[in-house]
Amino acid sequence: MAPALIAVAAKYTNIQLTVVTRGNYAPFFYNIPNVHVIGINLKKYKGLSGLYRLFKELNKLGPYEKIVDLHSSVRSRFISFFFWIRGVSVFRIIKGRREKMRQIRRTRKILRKLPHTVDRYLKVFEKAGFPASVRKGPWINVDPESKIYAKDFLLARKIDKKEGLWVGYAPFAGHKLKEWPLEKSLELLKLLKEEFPNIRIFLFGSSQEAVQMEEWRNGDQSMTIVSGGKLGIRGELGIMERMDVIIGMDSSNIHIAALLKRPVIALFGTTHPLSGFAPFGQEDTGVLQIEDLPCRPCSIYGNTTCYRKDFACMERITPEDVIKRINVIKNINTLF
Repeated sequence: MAPALIAVAAKYTNIQLTVVTRGNYAPFFYNIPNVHVIGINLKKYKGLSGLYRLFKELNKLGPYEKIVDLHSSVRSRFISFFFWIRGVSVFRIIKGRREKMRQIRRTRKILRKLPHTVDRYLKVFEKAGFPASVRKGPWINVDPESKIYAKDFLLARKIDKKEGLWVGYAPFAGHKLKEWPLEKSLELLKLLKEEFPNIRIFLFGSSQEAVQMEEWRNGDQSMTIVSGGKLGIRGELGIMERMDVIIGMDSSNIHIAALLKRPVIALFGTTHPLSGFAPFGQEDTGVLQIEDLPCRPCSIYGNTTCYRKDFACMERITPEDVIKRINVIKNINTLF
């Protein structure tokens, strides 16, 4: 959403935009002119009665002239409907579900490039009467408080200045089928240290995943664990901003890093960048994938199982491939 909001807010300086999102996502939209962010705890608004209560609370902050629904979920549709009853115009995203289903079916696939999600968001604003073009990134603003969180985090680990190559690695994803096999992650960490002697590796993951990452780290002082659960999204943004390159799966960390305009290497397997979810602004150099597999993609979001049973789309991506891509991005000459 951030690139679309920035584009609209920059072009139409006379309008006020109110963004309603989950509370922990609010930092993504800070410091955008004319954009007011309302971060909510969805647990307080359960069921239809809870959504109606949320609508009434939002309505008091208005009046609103238009509702732009960029999610088109059951929840957002209900809230939009309540506003529509009150006479407010509603404009809703078209997600292209049919086109996406044609991409993932086993036979007679139609794999053509679909509009990027950012472009779909901009299309909704255009229908609402606010056409705008994407502006130059970064598209997430790291505020001073986030930078302070990051600095304190690093100082607490006796990292007082940046030296050598700083590489972020986010090995996990919301669905297991989007993750690289364990042994490949371990081999990549080994290769990174061999190839770049001055490297500092930052492992990104949740507080639950921190246990696994601690085993990988095994006391290695060149590795630092960045656990979003302890640091919070704002602190994590401050650390991501400092990375020279961020490697990961088709997951939130990679997409956030791309919006920060940090160089990324996203490993795509069961999912496909042509579905409209490539790292924004890095659709080519930021994607690492096996392109000659007719079974790809088998899922839009990764919530499926491998019907081939060999997980070839991820197994065939090697740690050496990642090293080569780092060299392309950073223009560093190595043995690979």
